[in-house]
Amino acid sequence: MSEEKSEVKAAPKFTVLFVDDETSILRTMKRIFHSKPFKLVLADSAQKALDFMQENTVHVVVSDMKMPGMNGAAFLSQVALNFPDTYKIVLSGFADLESTLEVINNGQIQRFLQKPWDNEVLIEAVERGINQHKLAAENKRLQLLTAKQNKELASLNGVLEQKVEQRTKQLKVALSRSEQATTSVKKVIYNMLSSNPLFSGAYAKSVSSVAKSIADRMDLSDKQVADITYAALIAEIGMVGLDTKIIQTPFSKLTPAQQESYYSQAYRAQLILAPAQLPEVTDIIINQFEFTNGRGFPNSVAADQIPLGSKVLAVARDYMRYRKGRINGTEYDALDAIDKVNNYCGLQYDGSIVNLLKLEQQAGSEDKYDIGLKTSQLEPGMVLHEALYNENDILILPQGHIFDAGSIEKIKALEERFNMTLSILIEED
Repeated sequence: MSEEKSEVKAAPKFTVLFVDDETSILRTMKRIFHSKPFKLVLADSAQKALDFMQENTVHVVVSDMKMPGMNGAAFLSQVALNFPDTYKIVLSGFADLESTLEVINNGQIQRFLQKPWDNEVLIEAVERGINQHKLAAENKRLQLLTAKQNKELASLNGVLEQKVEQRTKQLKVALSRSEQATTSVKKVIYNMLSSNPLFSGAYAKSVSSVAKSIADRMDLSDKQVADITYAALIAEIGMVGLDTKIIQTPFSKLTPAQQESYYSQAYRAQLILAPAQLPEVTDIIINQFEFTNGRGFPNSVAADQIPLGSKVLAVARDYMRYRKGRINGTEYDALDAIDKVNNYCGLQYDGSIVNLLKLEQQAGSEDKYDIGLKTSQLEPGMVLHEALYNENDILILPQGHIFDAGSIEKIKALEERFNMTLSILIEED
């Protein structure tokens, strides 16, 4: 057996083995394939070819059929059995047709060429065998690459999931801190308002309770209901700093100038709440005196431009103002207060919201909203629901204080000193 290498600079990746007992044919193969980019190996017997294949990888084998010793059929059967990936081509004369057909029928070859052969056809057959190996190698490479990339992708997904989980936790912590900060700001604003003796925490909570009851009957999100409820709780924030007489005098008894000053609380509220960064709440409060007939304050906007929360607050606020005598000096019971508000449907208030107030009131057999006790109703043993302060924010009675005769007299003296009426929330039994 002799070996020949094609004259190329790079080491060939593929090996083609020619098997024929005729030396002239092997020389012809050498001449035909000498410039091709693969390793050319020549064997003059089937046994020599098998010996070579035991030690080396052969990609394409081209075998004659009629050879002494082991013929082509036996040789190719051995190749098919032991080297199934090798591409097998038969060169056969007419005399070997019967054995050649047997090899073909047994599926042991991929290509049959009859002697004498056409050189171009032979070259094409060999190159097809090599290309089949190239495709198989590329397919294997792509499979390995895909497996590697899938492994890397799985690893990246794992890392990404960890990062997403970590980031989610960070966002939850940040959101929790933000919510805590917002809650703290809200508490500070309410405490600032309720600690002023000119304002009543009981009244503020009653307005907030009415507003929430109405909002709960509407198709609103939890966030919208929460904003309306809190806006109603601090609705009087813009009155901080107003003349004491304006705060304590029923609205209908104020002079036109004083009423104008009363409505200016919308501007004050905007300034006070600006640092708190509560835009929705602020918007509700500063538009609470806009009327549905377009003649309200501060901007006299059309009804469809008034925030829904402001419409709810206006109804809840004035319902409680009638209850407490803050509009004309007369305190009304629940049904009469609703009638008073209802008289101004389409002028000041949205009729659909007033109807919701009616439904909410009708849902209970008695007045649903705690407006606090007067000092004349206090009795020893009652427990104060929230702290009371004087005009200088000095604590008079702490939250949880148990009233006795002495503390009741202090509260009455406070009312007399400031010429006002307190609504005091008492803990339920």
